[in-house]
Amino acid sequence: MVTDSDLIKITEDGQVTKRIIKPGVGKVPEKNNTVTVHYDSYIAETNALFDSSRERRSEFTFTLNNGKVIQAWEFAIPTMKVGEEAEIFCTSDYGYGDDGRQYIVPPKAKLRFEVNLLGFWEAAGSATERILAAEKKKIEGNDFFKVGATNEALFAYKKAREYIKDLWNCEPEELEKCRFLLVAIQLNIAACYLKLKNYEYAIEVCKRALDRDSSSVKAYYRLGQAYLETGEFDEGIKFVNMGLQYDTNNDALKSMLKLLEAKKQKYVRDSKKIYKKMCE
Repeated sequence: MVTDSDLIKITEDGQVTKRIIKPGVGKVPEKNNTVTVHYDSYIAETNALFDSSRERRSEFTFTLNNGKVIQAWEFAIPTMKVGEEAEIFCTSDYGYGDDGRQYIVPPKAKLRFEVNLLGFWEAAGSATERILAAEKKKIEGNDFFKVGATNEALFAYKKAREYIKDLWNCEPEELEKCRFLLVAIQLNIAACYLKLKNYEYAIEVCKRALDRDSSSVKAYYRLGQAYLETGEFDEGIKFVNMGLQYDTNNDALKSMLKLLEAKKQKYVRDSKKIYKKMCE
């Protein structure tokens, strides 16, 4: 049951309000940022669901102040932090007006929305702008990752990658900077996938990073981590040894190699015991 004390007044006239279900982290979107949300839309009086991105299994992306969404969202979404889940309530003046939407929303209907802000980003045009935007988004992802907001960090890193993944038409120094930045972002994405136990994705992203920088010791280490979890010990040993060719004294790689070899030996011993019992 929603009480007045739970509600945050978004507009001065009180016709758009918000209740935070789950707090977000970081900053709020700025004017003209592009945002991505998941949402469920209800007729407030009957609680009838009339639209849902979750049911479609498709995130909804739009640019603020671009006239694509109802006024209630234009006011409420910029008050949300990334990862925040909130209920947004509005009168018809900030929804679909006196006429409603034919066959979907009744005339003068009050509405309720359950919205999850997945992320936001700014527009960037030139190579310099795109690199700066990617760096900014990477830092945002780092901040999320440090506080354990792994899904939010992953979203930020993916948006950072989108700024520069196809950036080729730029000055040589910018191109080199872009290459190193993209590798760092890919490895951060891999770290998120490892946290989320999506090991196959982590492996794929690390290999993409190695396509850009075959000497990335961190990529070889992350591959060792992922293959350790999938039980593909030989693959893990192979990649860790490749990393040691670039940095023979790397303690993290040496420790990972010992762990992989120990796990492999245990697996072989256990397999022999099982086979022996089956043959008795």
